Amino acid sequence: MWFSLDFLQQNLSDIYHLSTWIKLLFAALLGGMIGFERESKRKPVGIKTCIIIAVTTCILTTVSIHSAEYYASLSNNIRTDPMRLAAQVISGIGFIGSGVILHKSDDVVSGITTAAMIWSSAGIGITIGAGFYGDAIAVALVILLTLKYSHYLKLIVPKKQMNNRATIILKVLNNNIERVINDLENHQCDIDSINIKEESQNCTILSISANLIDRKSYLEIYQYLKDLHDIRDIEMNYA
Repeated sequence: MWFSLDFLQQNLSDIYHLSTWIKLLFAALLGGMIGFERESKRKPVGIKTCIIIAVTTCILTTVSIHSAEYYASLSNNIRTDPMRLAAQVISGIGFIGSGVILHKSDDVVSGITTAAMIWSSAGIGITIGAGFYGDAIAVALVILLTLKYSHYLKLIVPKKQMNNRATIILKVLNNNIERVINDLENHQCDIDSINIKEESQNCTILSISANLIDRKSYLEIYQYLKDLHDIRDIEMNYA
């Protein structure tokens, strides 16, 4: 019979080497771990996306390396870069990452960490595809530990050396913009940037990004702004 188990095993061995299957399984496992962390925090990129990225980059890297070896064996005149395809993958993966970075109307950018996870999933896939299993596992562990325990760094760094980010959005009467900005600086508000948008002939919207010393100064600033008659609307975000 032309179709037998030996025939099937021989052809499967020719098409898919055992090492390739192991690489794909490792890539799916590590990519899934990163995706699970993102999905558990209700981020737009989850398990499926990270597994697909890791597995695809893994197989592309494997194909790139084996293709270079194969064509080099045909002739001594053929020389190809085994990592050229992987390099193009790293460049192209940025387009996917940009899709999860949202630029909101209040000039607050979010999704950067999730975009970095997409990039790291691709990197892990390439690393496994190149055969560096230990390095891929180490990187995945470092990433997961960083995501889980990075907030504990705030307990190590003295509070005096830490500034807390705040975004302040105000609707101010035009003739009082300068006074409001000066008063904010006098209330221990270290202003990084100011975005000014004209709302009407009389009102202007100020989007202020600043550093505050502590939560107490945040509350003091809010109370101060609330008492001003020249401010029509207040929105504050503190991190």
